[in-house]
Amino acid sequence: MKPPPPANLYETLGVAREVGFDELKRAYYRRAKECHPDRHGGSAEKEEEFKRVVAAFDILSDPRRRQEYDEQWGPLPAGEPLVYFPETGPSIMDTEADDILEELVVGNDVPRDATLQTLMLDLAGTRIFVRFREARNRFAEGRYADCHRLCGKLVSLAPQNILYRFYFAESARKLGKVGKARRHFRLCIQEGLMRQPPQRLDGIRRRYQALAERQGLAGKLLEWLLPPPPSLSLSEAEESRHQLKRAVGRMGQQQIEKEARRRLVIGAAKKRQRRQLGQ
Repeated sequence: MKPPPPANLYETLGVAREVGFDELKRAYYRRAKECHPDRHGGSAEKEEEFKRVVAAFDILSDPRRRQEYDEQWGPLPAGEPLVYFPETGPSIMDTEADDILEELVVGNDVPRDATLQTLMLDLAGTRIFVRFREARNRFAEGRYADCHRLCGKLVSLAPQNILYRFYFAESARKLGKVGKARRHFRLCIQEGLMRQPPQRLDGIRRRYQALAERQGLAGKLLEWLLPPPPSLSLSEAEESRHQLKRAVGRMGQQQIEKEARRRLVIGAAKKRQRRQLGQ
């Protein structure tokens, strides 16, 4: 088993590796308040510490990214299985960059040129962000009713946010609420059509169509009474822009992964060098 780095993300937040989301959230607020730059006269050292706390919470509160981080350092202790739900894939919207922007910007009052760190400086203003992370963790744990309740509140606050509505619909599907799930998948698609450029949302469209095939006679009658389902008909130029956007998104993700691997290699080399110098 590979040893964790000297200051790993769990140590940054002061929590154990098997920590659940509730304790993780409490630890984040506690540590963020402890090192908030405003409480230390704008200290540059505390600002850097605050950034590390935000970065740690950003990764550990995301079920997929937390699993990827944990896998770098070997399995959890016996009896502590990883929580991960892969059905949503690498992205819900057209690219991972779209997912990131949707989570941070849509429905939040974000200043121009804000970064995650500057956004999180306003702890009260991050309640929606943290609530959505909580909903995603509840979904990953199979607690679909809790996820549905949390996302229902989020959708009421920001009905234009596609990610909030997606998880609201997906948790409804898991709870057997087929009609509600399909209705909100449909609203996701309609919202995507209004974006510039339009969002294809292929994964959501597949879920929408799959639910249509499961409907009985009553569902088909209701479908007949409703307006026609939304369709996405892109011009040749829009389709080219969409393909370019996806390609750039993949390249960006590959570059991020390459840089992460490079840093791990450099870190391992420095460790070996320190051990040799200590001998």
